Amino acid sequence: MSRTPLLLSNQSGSALPTVLILTFLMLILSASALQFGAQDASLAAKNEDSSQALYVAEAGLARALTWLEAQDNPPPGLSPIAPFGVTPDTLDCGLYRVSIIPDAGNLVGSRKRYTITSLGSVGDKTRALSLTVGTQSFAQFIYFTDDEHLPNSNTPVWFCSADLLDGPAHTNGQLHLFGDPQFGGRLTSAWGGPDDPGPNNNPAFMYYNGDFWNHLESAEASNAPYDEPVFQDGFELGTTAIDLPEYVDDLETLAQNGGIYLTGNYEVELGRDNNGTPMYGYLSYRKRTNGLWNDVKISDTNGVVFATGDIKVEGVLDGCLTLACGGSAYIMDDLVYRDADPVNGPNAGCDDLLGLVSQNDIVIRDNVANRNDCNIHGHLMALDTSFMAEYYSAGGPRGALTVHGGIIQKFRGAVGTGYLSGGDVVIRTGYAKNYHYDRRFDATQPPGYFLTGHYSRLNWNEVS
Repeated sequence: MSRTPLLLSNQSGSALPTVLILTFLMLILSASALQFGAQDASLAAKNEDSSQALYVAEAGLARALTWLEAQDNPPPGLSPIAPFGVTPDTLDCGLYRVSIIPDAGNLVGSRKRYTITSLGSVGDKTRALSLTVGTQSFAQFIYFTDDEHLPNSNTPVWFCSADLLDGPAHTNGQLHLFGDPQFGGRLTSAWGGPDDPGPNNNPAFMYYNGDFWNHLESAEASNAPYDEPVFQDGFELGTTAIDLPEYVDDLETLAQNGGIYLTGNYEVELGRDNNGTPMYGYLSYRKRTNGLWNDVKISDTNGVVFATGDIKVEGVLDGCLTLACGGSAYIMDDLVYRDADPVNGPNAGCDDLLGLVSQNDIVIRDNVANRNDCNIHGHLMALDTSFMAEYYSAGGPRGALTVHGGIIQKFRGAVGTGYLSGGDVVIRTGYAKNYHYDRRFDATQPPGYFLTGHYSRLNWNEVS
């Protein structure tokens, strides 16, 4: 009698518990996987909420900065500002709340700082960002123009191989590059940008391209082998335009309220020699018709002097001063700081500051004193025309024009003529340029100086 079926039955019975155990384990593992999957999905959602909250906070900062720039003047006082009210604003997936805290130093300086705090919330996640901004001054540019052509013409003025700008530079026009000029600070151009009125203008440089008749428009950083400029801090094309002030009215008002207000055409001398003794710390002025000097201690004024007509200026400044005029300003001789070297600029710790602002031109006079170099310390603004050398295309070379500060002008003025020879620029008439940025203008400016209406981003960080 066969026992095989019994043996089979016994084998089947012993396998059943094993199958049940394995099935049970599989169910446990499946449940765990589902649970972990749900946890991962929840964690991913929370991480996404956290990232979104950061983006929302960034949007709050950007909107607050736009609000600041839209104000006619920097907000006064030290009280916290809620530009959009105390109720959080909604942005797509979340909410943000913004506050603006004025810096305590705003009460004593013309350059203002503000700290913007933005709280972004998405779901149960909140991120907070802080951005410190400061009002941007025209003094922060070593070079600025509205237009890179000679006044009232289509004649471009070129940056060439001998030119070096070692500070921030901006133009609302198009840069013309010839050879290998050097830009040590960040360079920006609004040509082809959102505010450019020319519908066919594209963000680009104009390269000389080795040929008077065959210039090349390009957004590339070089045009080898003909033109290879150096941009040590980079460049940006097609930026937002910066509006140049149209009139000197604000400085005229300051001069009438604590400064020196003059009607007519005047000569101004700083640190005038009075019988062999320089009057450092003094400003001397006289009408060009009567020859009588008036000597005023600069520290006894608010530092702003305004003449309704033209001014002629020279001398050595000991103090902080802004000279402005409703006509043109003529530089008759070196105009330098007392605590400085005429060629190498301000010494360490120098506290002398000069702003020279004209409604029309700022002109280096073609006279005996200026025919063998000219040294200028200060920031210069020609609101309606140009900074230029008188008769720049006549005569012969006049040496170097050294400026420590900055030059702002509506149209690009010329200070000399020259040509390239073996890669070097040979000056035919006028001056070789030797321009240097005064780094102190990163944080300060001459009295009452113009602001651009924009703000510089000084510090960004995430806070608890």
